[in-house]
Amino acid sequence: MKDVIFDSKQRRIIFMLAYVFIACIVIYIFSPTYTVSLFLVIVPPSLANFFWLKRSKKKIFLLSILSLILFAPPVEIMTRLTDSWDVQSILPRPFGLIPIENMLFAFFNILWPLSFYEYFVDKDRIIVISKRLKYLVGLYCLLALIVYTIFFLNKELIAVRYLVAAIPILIIPSLIIFSKNPHILKKVLLTTVFFAIVHFTFEFFAMQIGNWWWPSDYLYTFNLAGKIYPLDDAIVWFLLSTPALIGGYEFFVDDNK
Repeated sequence: MKDVIFDSKQRRIIFMLAYVFIACIVIYIFSPTYTVSLFLVIVPPSLANFFWLKRSKKKIFLLSILSLILFAPPVEIMTRLTDSWDVQSILPRPFGLIPIENMLFAFFNILWPLSFYEYFVDKDRIIVISKRLKYLVGLYCLLALIVYTIFFLNKELIAVRYLVAAIPILIIPSLIIFSKNPHILKKVLLTTVFFAIVHFTFEFFAMQIGNWWWPSDYLYTFNLAGKIYPLDDAIVWFLLSTPALIGGYEFFVDDNK
């Protein structure tokens, strides 16, 4: 039987998956806080993947920071108003709603998938940041302005369910971008599958130790080792979020090719 030989990039993918699985076993045994779990499971492979890049670091870091400041907080407010999810939080919550720990998670959930995509799929070729980035910043600012304004006027108007929030934030933009650029859709499969595995593994163990839970109403829920897990999360997080992120990155930040 012929030996299976992996190239260096394939070995790195296997290494990152193995690291996530081992780190999740560690947090399951020791039950640390959510913050510590993030730093053990998500941060090391994210940074390793990021520093493997040679040309794309600036673009990816800039988009991750802009998304952390302008995009993640208003989305968190909208969905936290309906208790779409909650996490173990030991830090003060801005607006009484936003777990700072989840903002850290949001940052690395942009930095790592884009680093993975550039390194393993898009070949880390382009240094220049697209001039279209200013339009994405404008959309971010518009979303933030609307959410913050309505929050102080009548917060019930912006309280939306997890899956409902995905329609204007993920589904509609993805349909527009991929309908005009179908070639990009063909490039998202590896990254989507990889992070579906990573997210599910981390969320499963995080739920078991009380770092993460789902207290609201959903389309359908599963019982995973005694914990409620919603179908909504599988749809939004595993199937929609990574393609939408890559499509938005290619169109607004990279070369759209």
